[in-house]
Amino acid sequence: MKELKITSVFILFILILSCSTDNTEELTEWRCGTHNGKELWTGPKGGCYYKNSNGNKTYVDRSECDC
Repeated sequence: MKELKITSVFILFILILSCSTDNTEELTEWRCGTHNGKELWTGPKGGCYYKNSNGNKTYVDRSECDC
């Protein structure tokens, strides 16, 4: 019974750590349409961009985002 409690506390601790908000940028970006076949994203400051083949952000005019 004591081992079960220790295991439960450990699992709870791991779950809490895995729910941290270290990736705040991911939490504040959302999809907003497409541009030349690429998915558009709006960032936390309202910028509209797509991720190019290198994974970098390429900004487009804000009017191209649908949100």
